[in-house]
Amino acid sequence: MSRVFCVVVLAGLLCSATACAADTDEQAIRATINKAYENWGAMNPDANDPCYAADANAVWFDLAPLQYVGWNAYKEGVKKLSADLEGANFKIHDDMAVQRRGKTAWVTLTFTAELRIKGGKVERMDARGTEILEKRSGKWVIVHEHVSVPASM
Repeated sequence: MSRVFCVVVLAGLLCSATACAADTDEQAIRATINKAYENWGAMNPDANDPCYAADANAVWFDLAPLQYVGWNAYKEGVKKLSADLEGANFKIHDDMAVQRRGKTAWVTLTFTAELRIKGGKVERMDARGTEILEKRSGKWVIVHEHVSVPASM
């Protein structure tokens, strides 16, 4: 009887530990995404170095151009595109969903982008994003990103 009890208690502890790890991973994934969008809004792509994989062959899909290959190309491209901006803000809506399988996770979300163009014009748009992350050396990093705006019909 005591062996069965010990096995049940041990199994419960293992399940609790797994659930805690899953919760911790989800919190870390959400924090990475929130920080990345905050850094984009601050117009500081270099601050995103810890959030994104530096893989030379990683592909990133942003609003423009069609794609970037490599983290450095992405950063430099965004710097050029944002040269006419005074500021930006990316407000993530409350629909962020996180799915995780082992050391891979994917995130879907929608957000509102507010772009403050030099000269005073402000453009707002609703957009969507899909982020793929990997856990590398104990840290979640974005290895692929796809951002798009719905077509107006």
